[in-house]
Amino acid sequence: MKKYLYSGILLGIIVLAGCSANEQTEEQVNVKEVKTEDATNIQEGKVQPLADSGKEMVSKPVLKLTQEQKEDYYKQYAKIIEQVNLEYSDTQLELVPLNEFKEEEWVEPDEFRRIASDMATMEFTSSFGGDPVE
Repeated sequence: MKKYLYSGILLGIIVLAGCSANEQTEEQVNVKEVKTEDATNIQEGKVQPLADSGKEMVSKPVLKLTQEQKEDYYKQYAKIIEQVNLEYSDTQLELVPLNEFKEEEWVEPDEFRRIASDMATMEFTSSFGGDPVE
């Protein structure tokens, strides 16, 4: 009987300790709104403190573009994809149709070029052997 009593108390302490640790991490992950103004666009970004360190993670601001600007960016994106495919001949990146782009996916063309280059040079490894997957 004492054995069950002690194990029940121990289990209760562990559960309560987990709850108090969860409350502390929730307090650390409060999101602050940061507003920056650009000459043409008003952008909003979010600053989130990281739970395990004193550092903060800043998410990229969302571009507020008109339909005309989106079409212009899309044309630039298509040229970038062509250039990246020529530069890295072993990859064949494709661009999704304009109407399938989500609002948060629009980025500056320079950033898009960086993302496309990263995707073209990306290597996948197996969790079993660490060898590249082809």
